[in-house]
This record gives sequence, C-alpha cells and structure tokens, in this order.
Amino acid sequence: MARKDGYKDENVSLLRSRKPSYETFSETTLESDSNNQHSHPQPVTQASSSRMPIMGSENFDIFHDKDRNLRANPPGFASHPSEEDGYSQKVLKVGTCSVSSRQPDDNHGRSAVEDSAAQARLLRKIDLRLVPLLVVCYFLQYLDKGSIGFASILGIIPDLNLHDQQYSWANSIFFFGYLIFSYPTSVLIVKFPIGKYVSVTVMMWAVILMLHAACTNGSGLMAVRFFLGIGEATVVPAFAILVGLFYKREEQPLRQCAFFIGDGIAGITGGLIAYGIAHIDGRLATWRCLFLIYGAATVFFGVILFFTLPSGPSTAYFLTEDEQKMAVKRVQGNGSRKTGQYKKSQVIEALKDPQAWLLTLNTVCVNIATGGLSGFGNIIIQGFGFDLFETLLLQIPFGVSQIVFVSIGAYLGSFVKNARLFAMVFFMVVSITGTLMMFLIPAQHRAARVGGACLASAFSANLPMATSMVTSNITGFTKKATVMSMVFVAYCVGRIAGPHFFLDSESPRYQTGMRTIVSVFSIAAAIAIILRIHLMMENARRDKMSEVSPVMTSRGSDAAEDDLDITDREDMSFRYLM
Repeated sequence: MARKDGYKDENVSLLRSRKPSYETFSETTLESDSNNQHSHPQPVTQASSSRMPIMGSENFDIFHDKDRNLRANPPGFASHPSEEDGYSQKVLKVGTCSVSSRQPDDNHGRSAVEDSAAQARLLRKIDLRLVPLLVVCYFLQYLDKGSIGFASILGIIPDLNLHDQQYSWANSIFFFGYLIFSYPTSVLIVKFPIGKYVSVTVMMWAVILMLHAACTNGSGLMAVRFFLGIGEATVVPAFAILVGLFYKREEQPLRQCAFFIGDGIAGITGGLIAYGIAHIDGRLATWRCLFLIYGAATVFFGVILFFTLPSGPSTAYFLTEDEQKMAVKRVQGNGSRKTGQYKKSQVIEALKDPQAWLLTLNTVCVNIATGGLSGFGNIIIQGFGFDLFETLLLQIPFGVSQIVFVSIGAYLGSFVKNARLFAMVFFMVVSITGTLMMFLIPAQHRAARVGGACLASAFSANLPMATSMVTSNITGFTKKATVMSMVFVAYCVGRIAGPHFFLDSESPRYQTGMRTIVSVFSIAAAIAIILRIHLMMENARRDKMSEVSPVMTSRGSDAAEDDLDITDREDMSFRYLM
C-alpha cells in the first residue's frame, strides 16, 4: 500500500532491514554520476535513510545479494586502493548518486617501509660490487700513468740517452694522446656497452705499458707514451657516466670522490712498489721490470673487469631481475639513460651551455697547476734539502693529504646541501695558502714548507667535484658525454701546458711556475663563484616560470619521469645542484 508521503511501505521495510549497511556511510561524500563533481560531505543518518524517494526496482538490485556476500563485502561497493595516499576508496551507487568513503590502508605504511629497506639493500649491493672495481681501476690508471716518474730514478734516462727536454716531452705527449682520443671515445661510449668497452681499453693500455720495456731510444718512448694516453682516455668519462646510471644525483659526489681516492692510494704505494722492484737483481734493467710487472697486473685486472663491470643497471649480473628494475627506476630523472643514439642537437646544446664552459675553464686552470707540480714537485721537494730516498718517502704524507681532501669534498658534496661549488672555492684557497708557504717560507724551515706542499695538494679534490657537477647537472645522454669530454679536454690542455711554466734557469725555486700556480688557483676560485651565481639565477628563473606557466614545467617533469632522453635545458622542472 502506498503512503501519503510518496514512499512505499515495502521499500521502507527493505531499507530498515539493511540499516547496518547504511550506517557505515556516516561522514561520506556524495558524488554526482552525471558530472563527477564532489559536493561537501553529507552525513547520512538512520532517519534520513528511511525517507528515500521511490526508485525503480532496478536501482535496488544490490539488496538481493546473499547475506554472506553482504557481510563479506557490502553491496554496491567498489574498492579503489590508492598507492599515493595510502587510502582505499569505496563507492556505492544509488540512483543517480554515488557515495564514496576513504579509509586508511594499513598495507600502505608497511609497503613504504619495505620499499625503503629494499632501496637501502640495493644501494649497499651496488656500492659493494661496483665501487671497488672503479677504485682499483683508478689506482692502476694513476700508477701506470706515473710509472715513468719512478722509471726515471731507476735508470731509464741514461739507458735511453734522454736529454732533459726529451724526458719532459715524454711526459707531456701522454696527454696529447689523451686529448686527441677524448672526443672519439665519447662517441664510442654511446655506441658500445660501457662495461665491455672500458675493460678492452684497460687491457689495451696494459699491453702498451708493457711495450715500454722494449724501448731503446727516446722516439720509441714517446710513441708508446702517446698510445698509452689514448688507452687511458676512456676511463674517467666512462666511469662518470656509469655513476650517473647507478646513483641518484645526491648520491653521486660521494661515489665520484671515492674512486678518485685511488689516486691518493697510488701516490702512497707507488714509491714503495718501485723501491721493492729496485731490489730485483737480474739481467733485465729494473725500469724494464717495472713496466712489465705493472702492465701484467693491469692485464689481469682488465680480464676480471670484462666479466664483472656492468654497462648499466639492466645488465648488472649481481642484481636480480626485480632489483634491476628498481635500480633503473630509482635514477629516473638523472638524464643518464643510455639510448644508443648519438644526438647532434645535444652536442650543439652542450657547446652553447654557459655551465659547460665555466666547468671547462675551471678545469684548465686547476690542471695547469697539476701539470706543473706533478712534473716538478719532486724536484721542488728535493730542493728543500732532502735526499733522493727522503723525497720518495715524502710521497706518503702527500698521498695521505690528497685522500683527506678528496674525502672532505665527498662529505661536503653528499651531506651538505648545495655545497659543491663552495667546496671547490675552499680547496682553491687552501691550495693557494700551501703554495705560498712553499714559496715564501725560508729554506731552513723544511717541515713548514713540506706542510705547505701537503696543503697545496687540496686541488686534487677539484676534479672529482667538477665531474660530479657534470653528472648531476647535465642531462641528456649525448650532452652529458659531450660535456664530460670538454672537461677532460681541458684537463689535458692544462696538464700539457703546466710544465712549461717551470723554467730550468729558475731551478729549484721556480718562481715563474709558483706565481702561475697561485694565479690559476685564484682564477679557478672566481670561476666557481660565477658558476654558482649563474645556477642560482637559472633556478630562480625556472621557479618563477613554474608559477606563471605550470603546464610547461609539468610537461618536462612528465618526460623525466618517463625516462626520456631529454636535456636539462629542455626539462623546465629540472633544478641545478650547486
């Protein structure tokens, strides 16, 4: 029988019989199916639920489910879990309206914790398997490159009848090979699997190093030194890209600096190894034994590298399939994804980028000093009044100081926000102070002058910091490889030019060379400050643009999240680290 107020008794009875199902809808949101727009939450009480207008029976099909289904899953509900906010949403459709409720999802919190733990385990596994390979390779590279310095005191100069100028050019010509091959190797890094390509170049330079033992004159020595530079040109840019493929931007400075510590280790152990080789009593000259032993060790490591060094997360043998996917996903947005395509547009963009040129100029300045001190440092130290063996032993504190400064750079770059360029300025100031101590302190204060030489080694932390700036702030695989090559071209130019500021007529104080070092360190510090100002202004411009045109910046963000091979200048959501 119909009621006067337009309700049917049977519907009222039916609604009342299902009252518990409706009481769960207190504090729910009514949504219109026609326009999908949310209205304000409307509490639904028991009284109001009993006053529903008459509806067709088709709208009440939910009431004919079995009771066990009602208890297990209330009728008309659809659960929509949200991974983003940790809530599940349930919707009831009644007539033209749908009622939804959001409830906390207990599984979300647990999954977030589990994901964080999985990320930490993955990072530890990558650190344990990848970083040691890089450190050992850098150690061998530095040792092999500097082996001619040890050979010089083991008799190579008189045996090959080298004049002073020939020996100096034998040192410099290494960096001509390094320079000439820097661009071709940037192309080959893109074209071939990085891990296999690097391991082949390591074995190649090891064989060339062993050929040093066969030299009989200065021309032959210069030839093998040139090709040794070609062989070693690949390691630094390739490893910088590998770090970008495995690590987030904020994780990179610590790892970049970690494998540059191999240089300091080589400085500590190199003299001791040469000292041991000097005691070999045989028919073969000790300097020839040195090249053969160093080369054989590097060949052995190159074979290991061929089977253990991955070309990226997706080819890392030490990761499971799920970990490989997680490793790829965690670095999306770095702009380091290897595409196998060499894009000329990204090369042009790199050549127009002020950041790339400022980093390049900074590297030239620092390595003018590096080239001079590496070639004449031992002569300068011996000029303080030390004999040959004391000079060799002093390589130990110099190597330790280098490790200390690189470690400080790693800490500042990894754990202090936007401190990288400030750290580069700091290292330049310390190096200037140490150089002035070496040059100005009277000769009778030998210990103080040695202390100044240790402080002057602070510049050794500049190269890994500059490298981390490239890997963190330059995106687009081809652009990153191009800028990395620019930086190492600058490295070579500085190392070639540096020794020529140290004039033989000024030995052992080398006034012109020491003044040049102070000057280039000062210029490098100024460039770092200019670069920081440039990046601050660019970030501010992008922040303002995102407020005016959020759609444009969101497109760049979407592209980065999709791991497209776009550059930092194309992605307006990208912010530069400093």
